[in-house]
Amino acid sequence: MYEIRQAGTKGLGVFAKVFIPRGTRIFSERPLLAIRPDQGAGDIYAAFRLLPLEQRTKLLQLSSHITKESSVARWTQVIWWTVKRSVFDVYARIWGNHRGMPARSKHSIKEHIAILNVFRSNCFDIGSSQASIQQAIFPRISRMNHSCVPNAQGNFHDEMGRFNVHATRDIKAGKELTLNYLPEHGAVKATRQSRLLSGYGFLCDCPACDLTLLRGRDGEEKRLQAHRKLSAYAEGLSNGGLGSAEAELQTIEEFMRLFEGEGIAGRELSTMYFEAAKLNMGLGRREEALRCAEKGLEIDRDCLSTDHPLYQHGVATVQELKKSFT
Repeated sequence: MYEIRQAGTKGLGVFAKVFIPRGTRIFSERPLLAIRPDQGAGDIYAAFRLLPLEQRTKLLQLSSHITKESSVARWTQVIWWTVKRSVFDVYARIWGNHRGMPARSKHSIKEHIAILNVFRSNCFDIGSSQASIQQAIFPRISRMNHSCVPNAQGNFHDEMGRFNVHATRDIKAGKELTLNYLPEHGAVKATRQSRLLSGYGFLCDCPACDLTLLRGRDGEEKRLQAHRKLSAYAEGLSNGGLGSAEAELQTIEEFMRLFEGEGIAGRELSTMYFEAAKLNMGLGRREEALRCAEKGLEIDRDCLSTDHPLYQHGVATVQELKKSFT
């Protein structure tokens, strides 16, 4: 279905070998290295050392982006963790309940830094509802490059323990498969580029970022318009207004039009449709509420598949709305 090969200046990328219909599950991958919300830099290195040599090698083959600020921060994290572990070892030996570990060499500290750089540059924020995994690396999925208008989206499936990537629109053979590395909030180009440069070390040249094209300029204006509407709604709330359901609905619809105009169809859009369904129901517009919920469910089917609990929740929502017509 896909192949990993050179993608020009972006390095390696993932490309469709055949036509991939919207909703196709492209990847379903277990984490190679993962941490819980209560774990940190030391736990990343400890987990790495427990991996078989083949998997450690696979992880180290992934690229990493380092800035001066991130380098200082990571050296500080590693040295602080090393100091804490050394103090723990001393007390453990005194109390006789721990055999201790060898003192860390300069080489092992550098290795720890290298692992931390790779992890931070390639990990996905899972947001697991069970809080069992907070961040994780998936080697094959990590080869997918970024686009602000991606043709795929990844979502973690708690019950499967896998990160699944689905096509969010039809993808022709030979086309590169892309993900959005950033949370999709309809941000303008300058904001997106700043976050990508500081976090990943590159500037995006996707159609949404190319303002020499009509599509790019039109999309940028729609993003500005959507945020103006959002700001006006937020200002009304901050000035003591209660905010009408109608105004909230209009704001959500502005972002829905923006996303659909750009061809963005992931969970961000489905969530908006379900919220629009809720607001329409409150306004007594039952038919429009059902239409929005069914549209949200259709998007969730494509980016989650029918075996995901969130899709099943959406099915229940649609069924409840249909009962209101009887």
